[in-house]
Amino acid sequence: MIINLILIPNSGLKVIILKQLKEEWFAYFSSEHYSDSPNFYSSENFDWAKAIEANSNEIATEITRIINSADFTPKGYFIKGLTVQSGWKTFSFLTWGIKINEALTLTPVFNNLLAHFPEIVSISINILEAGEKIKAHHGDSNTFYRCHLGIDIPQGLQKCGFRVNNQDAEWKNNKLLIFNDANKHEAWNLSDKKRVIVVFDVIRSEYKHKKKAICLKIRSFLILQLLFEQYSFIKKMPKWIHRIINSSIFILLFLLYPYQKKHGVIKKHN
Repeated sequence: MIINLILIPNSGLKVIILKQLKEEWFAYFSSEHYSDSPNFYSSENFDWAKAIEANSNEIATEITRIINSADFTPKGYFIKGLTVQSGWKTFSFLTWGIKINEALTLTPVFNNLLAHFPEIVSISINILEAGEKIKAHHGDSNTFYRCHLGIDIPQGLQKCGFRVNNQDAEWKNNKLLIFNDANKHEAWNLSDKKRVIVVFDVIRSEYKHKKKAICLKIRSFLILQLLFEQYSFIKKMPKWIHRIINSSIFILLFLLYPYQKKHGVIKKHN
């Protein structure tokens, strides 16, 4: 809540105006649906976005080298129900403020970006195999921008594209597609080649002072979702029990945070 105090001239009266900040939204524990922001944002509005695009050729070169290496092992996205053929794969360098040091040594350009833009909290390679679709879903929170940098886009919008609410957009090599992850979105790759992008998550400026708490909240819920996937009986429990489990995970991650911040991730989750 922001409080503005306004003095009315020649009256001696002061009027208090209350301005409500946009409410933080987190998946599952907030309202069921979210649609309170633009579908897409221009990269021209953000210094970090301009820097990412300015370094896009170097990023693409490093990512292509990593993907073509013999030991590249991306993991299938852990929520199986979001895809048709389990052809959505990721490889992380930074996961919600915690570095995967082994991966970051492969990409000097990412280390340079992180040194200049601490609001970047996640970086990962994101692969969508040929013929795959990601079903429409709401993401984790409205407190950050999700950004897709095109690395290897096989075809245009009809065969390979992205939708936020009812607005379609196409990925382009070396260009960012920026949106609010809380909005309903989906993706498809109906071409005969895989689609490769790099995903950046960037904390919104109005929430920078809450970066640590936001990252811990999102990591907590990701782990809870992983438990849902692995143990169906947990998913069937009442929501109030889910809140207790989620809060317990949050406390554990909070206690681990100083160690992980210094030494990197203990066990990676996407």
